Amino acid sequence: MASFNSTSVYLNTKSSKTGKLPSVYRVPVSQVHESYYFNQDSIKAIVYYNAGSNTVSYKESLIASIHLTNKRLILLSQSTSIASTEPNHFDTCELQLSDFQSLKTKSTYKKGLRLDIKTIRNENIKIDITFNNKKDANRRESLKEYIKMATSALLADRIRNPGFAQQPTAWTQDDLPSYLEATTNSNSIAPPAYS
Repeated sequence: MASFNSTSVYLNTKSSKTGKLPSVYRVPVSQVHESYYFNQDSIKAIVYYNAGSNTVSYKESLIASIHLTNKRLILLSQSTSIASTEPNHFDTCELQLSDFQSLKTKSTYKKGLRLDIKTIRNENIKIDITFNNKKDANRRESLKEYIKMATSALLADRIRNPGFAQQPTAWTQDDLPSYLEATTNSNSIAPPAYS
């Protein structure tokens, strides 16, 4: 489930290219053993999520940043004014990658990207991201690749986790499973060739 307004953040500064005063921006506080794969500011984000009893709600931020780590996908509002009190605006939005059952990405119009996420609790979350600057729109493909890398690494960790498999299976050359069977069957351990 998407968790709103609960992510710890700190303020950072970066120098301006025009020589003016440095700008202030918000950054998520790192968790233990967390590595950052992708950071991008100057985006617009809308998160659609299940609000119970088959009701879909949404929260948005018109000026936000996105941060992808080996553990989380984080959206932070980057407004320099006081956080909006409107009920459909978020300050922070955090999703644990370990909760993902599947994630699909789709490019939308010139500067957009849609993430379709299904969680292990059968929740559906859609995130529409729009890159505000044209020069940053080409990073959309980079974000798609980093998301693919992060979710693939997570799948590999799930397979290697001994608690994931109930009984080890001995594989012979004649009965090797397909890649899909080896990576999705929770009753077996992937042979070394697939891990």
